[in-house]
Amino acid sequence: MSAPNTNVEKQKRRHWPVLWGIGAVVVFAAILFLMNVYSSLDDDADWVDDDAQMIDESAPTVGN
Repeated sequence: MSAPNTNVEKQKRRHWPVLWGIGAVVVFAAILFLMNVYSSLDDDADWVDDDAQMIDESAPTVGN
C-alpha cells in the first residue's frame, strides 16, 4: 500500500542532504581506494628489485 498524501517535492527537499552525504562518502572511498592501489604498485616495484638482487647474491655458482 502506498501513502495517500505523497508530496514528492517535500520528500525531495528533505532527502537531498542525505543523498549528497552518500555521494561524498562514495567519492571519498574511491579516492582512498585509488591511493591504496597506487601506493601498493609503487612499493611492489622496490620489493621486486630487492628480491632479484638477493637471489643473484645468494645463488650458488656452478663451474667456477
